[in-house]
Amino acid sequence: MSAFGQAWVLARLGASVVAAALLIYALRVSVRLLRGWQVTRSAEGQLAMERRAELVAAVVQGALGLTVVALAITMLGADRQSGSIRGAMCAYGVFGSTDAGFWSLGLSVLSAIACGLWSIVHRLDLALEQPSLTRLKFMALFAITPLVVGDLGVFARFVSQLDLDAHASCCSVSLGADAVARWGAGGTSSGFVWFAAALATGLAASGCFLSLRRQPTRRAGWVGGLLSTSSAAMMAPAILFVVAPHAYETPMHRCPFCLLHGGLAPFGWSLFATLLIATTTGLGAALVASLEARAGAPMHVRALQHRLGGIAAASWALTCALCAAPVVRYAVLTGTTL
Repeated sequence: MSAFGQAWVLARLGASVVAAALLIYALRVSVRLLRGWQVTRSAEGQLAMERRAELVAAVVQGALGLTVVALAITMLGADRQSGSIRGAMCAYGVFGSTDAGFWSLGLSVLSAIACGLWSIVHRLDLALEQPSLTRLKFMALFAITPLVVGDLGVFARFVSQLDLDAHASCCSVSLGADAVARWGAGGTSSGFVWFAAALATGLAASGCFLSLRRQPTRRAGWVGGLLSTSSAAMMAPAILFVVAPHAYETPMHRCPFCLLHGGLAPFGWSLFATLLIATTTGLGAALVASLEARAGAPMHVRALQHRLGGIAAASWALTCALCAAPVVRYAVLTGTTL
């Protein structure tokens, strides 16, 4: 039975098609603008180009919103679809039932982050007296557009392979002993190493961004971006082997996707949303620090670093608090950990 008739699939395809079309249009306009763009020229033709550049920015902003919507639809729709696929307890079984499922999810996350970073550069460019970052924004579309178009293609492949009459693997089976061996978490102590490292780097990133908010510097932005990347990478095994089992109060139930439905849905959605925001704003702060010399306006760069630092600091602190909450709650109720 084909899955293309499902409402969530049609909504996801619609959002991705529109986002890809907007970015392709923006890329075509950008190619023409790059040929004649001269910041120092004040001729009428240059002014017309600047107006078209504003149109491109508005188009890409719309595509950004659609990529975030597409990611949310993917997660929510796959979770709902699990009820109609035998053997699937959650979205894990739906994604794992095809070769392209997890690739599609990963590309959706990368597309949302990439568009978010582009939006941050765009905000900085708008604040400058001279649009010195406009050419860079145009050139970045050569990387972002293929990513979003590829996301659409991989999702379409995922749906074409999705057989609603097939049997899927249960997350509790797939994320059992084999998952422990793959991640190198041979026991409870190894899982808590990932957990402690993820929280330590996340809290360090939060502290770094608080420092960036008080006194914006290029070094603080770079260090914060590095810590954000490291913590985001370590959050996956930390959630898998420590956070999820303590949230379920079941040592062998490690599936992060089960956090997105039932009574744990508010917790799960909050955790993954804040993690996405923390990662994007953390990388954005590092990106802005790298563009300080090119922007040529330290005051505007520092102002944006101040805002991004506040968002990233709060997001990383909240992410760490949400990760620790199930473990602390379980320890208070039982006097031990799993």
